[in-house]
Amino acid sequence: MSSTTDRARERGQVIVLFAGGIVALLIVAALAFDVGMMLVERRDQQNAADAAALGGARFVLNSSTDAETAARELARDNGFDDANPDEVVNVFIPAIHGRYAGLPGFIEVQIEAQRPSIFGGIIGRATWPVGAFAVATNSQNLTFSFSMLALDPTECKAIAVSGGGVVEAWASIQSNSSGADCTGDPIGFSRTGTSTIDVLAPDATCRVVGELQDAGSGSMTCTTAENSFALPDPLRYLDAPAMPDLAADMVYAGTVTPAPTIPKNCPGSLTAPPDVDAPALCKIPATGGPENVPWIMHPGLYPGGIAVSQGRTVYLMPGIYWIGGGGLDIGGGGSILTIEDELDAAPDVADATWGGGVMIYNSELPNAAGGPIILNSSGATMKLKALDDPSSDYNDIVIFQDRALTTSVTLNGSSSTTEVEGIVYVPGAQVKLNGNGGTLILDQVIANTYDINGNGGTIKVLSRTGVDAVIVAAGLVD
Repeated sequence: MSSTTDRARERGQVIVLFAGGIVALLIVAALAFDVGMMLVERRDQQNAADAAALGGARFVLNSSTDAETAARELARDNGFDDANPDEVVNVFIPAIHGRYAGLPGFIEVQIEAQRPSIFGGIIGRATWPVGAFAVATNSQNLTFSFSMLALDPTECKAIAVSGGGVVEAWASIQSNSSGADCTGDPIGFSRTGTSTIDVLAPDATCRVVGELQDAGSGSMTCTTAENSFALPDPLRYLDAPAMPDLAADMVYAGTVTPAPTIPKNCPGSLTAPPDVDAPALCKIPATGGPENVPWIMHPGLYPGGIAVSQGRTVYLMPGIYWIGGGGLDIGGGGSILTIEDELDAAPDVADATWGGGVMIYNSELPNAAGGPIILNSSGATMKLKALDDPSSDYNDIVIFQDRALTTSVTLNGSSSTTEVEGIVYVPGAQVKLNGNGGTLILDQVIANTYDINGNGGTIKVLSRTGVDAVIVAAGLVD
């Protein structure tokens, strides 16, 4: 039997535990009440900041002074006054937070306050800081020029510049990637090794949605902007060109008599002409034969693709070249040059006249998988001009790859000068750029991702022609 003393001791322990539980519940309830009041306060601040930013946005494009005055008046109307020692109302033009920080035409209203605690004093907390901000703009089109744009939203190092070469750009470089696919830091734009990025246009930016990595002994001259906004693909609404008829027959541009036989699967072949139902590679040369054989090709459908090697030369007449599978591969000393007229061709490519304008559309056919575009011909001549037809939707575009294709596009200086004048548009795949001891000259590149390796050469993105990205912004944006 338990004694009276034991029972009394047990009752005393229960009372202590009960009292301790009551105190803990009171503390939790008190803090919950304070947190609830803070959430109500923050909601009121956010509503006030939103209204003030929208009010200021009515004037921000014309007068920063009027915009700030309107914003502060609306903040006061909603119960927040910078004159109150417990409240802070800041107005920033341009905004300093959010995706559009630093851009003209945006107004940011930031409201902060110290609110007295109701029950927080129990744990020694006399006040609670509460804050909110809002960014707004009036209806406007923000235009951004760029030399290179990476579209992938999550790829790790969507722009990766490495090696020991030099990238010279005459407009901003933009990566839309947050770097979410990285296993470590979320790097959307990377420069490593001894590579150098020189952005030569005034006020140009190296911008990335995620983080920017600048490592190694090389350098970057552009203003960097991390955790920024994405740019829309300016060609996202551009339809693919309709599939044309088969290309006209190739024409021999050399001096050998009789003229060499047109290779099989190439336009004009007598033994195996191109066939949409049985696509096959037009390979120049098919086998052996004399050196330096130049051919003139015409726009149209090439089912199975084109390959040029062994020192051969291909001249492209103006128009759209629709590659139906197999891709375009210029290598092994092969040369490619756009011309305006057949008379501009020459037996020796060094004597030919560069001109004209083409667009190479790289796609596939139901029975011919898409292939890569490769311009990687050491010591050869590779010079393409963009389509020159102001009435065409494809004016100024030199390469357009089917959005569904993930095969890469490789452009290489290769110990010589490779010039691809116009817009290179590869929205679904990687573009590989390599100086490789030579000079690669471009104008503008839009790609899903980039692998850029100067490798002792120079890559110049001149921005002589191109399209701008446009952001349409109105109302609250952050």
